[in-house]
Amino acid sequence: MEAGRAVSGGPTALNGRPPLNILVLADRDWTHPQGGGTGANVFANVALWGEWGHRVTVVAGHYPGAKRVERTAPNVVVYRMGGRATVFPRAMWAVLRGLGREADVVLEVINGITFLTPLWLRKPRVALVNHPHRDLFVGEYGARFGRVLSALLEELPVRWLYRRVPFSTISSAARDELVKVDGVPPGHITLAHCGVGPGPYAPGERSPKPRLLYLGRLKAYKRVEYLLDVLEALPGAVLDIAGHGDHRELLEAEISRRALGPRVHMHGWVDEERKAELYRRAWVHVTASSSEGWSLTVMEAALCGTPSVALAVGGLREAIVDGETGLLAHDLDELTRAVRHLIDDPELRQRLGDAALRRARTFTWESTAATNLALLHSQVAAARSRLPRLTRA
Repeated sequence: MEAGRAVSGGPTALNGRPPLNILVLADRDWTHPQGGGTGANVFANVALWGEWGHRVTVVAGHYPGAKRVERTAPNVVVYRMGGRATVFPRAMWAVLRGLGREADVVLEVINGITFLTPLWLRKPRVALVNHPHRDLFVGEYGARFGRVLSALLEELPVRWLYRRVPFSTISSAARDELVKVDGVPPGHITLAHCGVGPGPYAPGERSPKPRLLYLGRLKAYKRVEYLLDVLEALPGAVLDIAGHGDHRELLEAEISRRALGPRVHMHGWVDEERKAELYRRAWVHVTASSSEGWSLTVMEAALCGTPSVALAVGGLREAIVDGETGLLAHDLDELTRAVRHLIDDPELRQRLGDAALRRARTFTWESTAATNLALLHSQVAAARSRLPRLTRA
């Protein structure tokens, strides 16, 4: 989702409830080059809350070229400070000094690392987690070190400090992982599927020759190299790769080593218009990621009538209805066979793409934002009910 793009009209009434003043703590906001699906989710929520009359203050990490303070949408102001590691103490210090003092409630975005708010912030809160990060840490840093990082930065803090905090997450798979990996009680978790759109997403003219598309961050855990294996098994196809990240240099070296340069097109970061064009041109959207909480790219591709093929991990098992809106695989061989099947069968490709489009239109950001807003309201109401009542002498 492009930062600053209006989400859509939606309801503006407050349904008889007073407007909230909401403080959002996030390591990255939606304009960050590595914002990803979490950034898109946060933006859709806060932009709609602002349109609906609530005031939102976002404290997030800074990045080169970003403004320190920016009003990004009606009633939404973003304060940026620190980097990937230092944003956490910087945000704590800023809030303790008064930033967001008037907030009624806090939304803490846990993106692999917590802000440890139960230790220092005395306000009602909700934790937003797109998905637990154990698999991501393992994919990035190896099994032993990755599990240690996951335990120290996410699992142990969540298990011991956030036992009374309600959580919002985006898929049943992520909810199950929160219970199993992070020890969150099932009754403390609300499911709020991501919406999709708006934007320029719509079916259009396909490429005349088989074209695969990967769109997302270039990180080790995304396993884009698997897609090179798929490509090698399909001599007539080409692969578009759109996105950027710290794995790009290694990926380009691997493309060169395999002599796939003429068949792989690296687009880097693309805006919404270019993204939609790539979805429309592609025959198949494909991912081999080892960890996904949902997959906005699957749903964006669906809005363009493009079916997806993915490994059956995490929320991808929900974003794709296997055999109806796309195909799921359990290993690289199955992934390759599934992509080949769609390329060789235009009738199946059309049927899955049409079904994916119909299903994607049922997921709206208004529903996501309303669900999370109700959770924030419930925390404010619960906190106020605990305040001692003044009685007449």
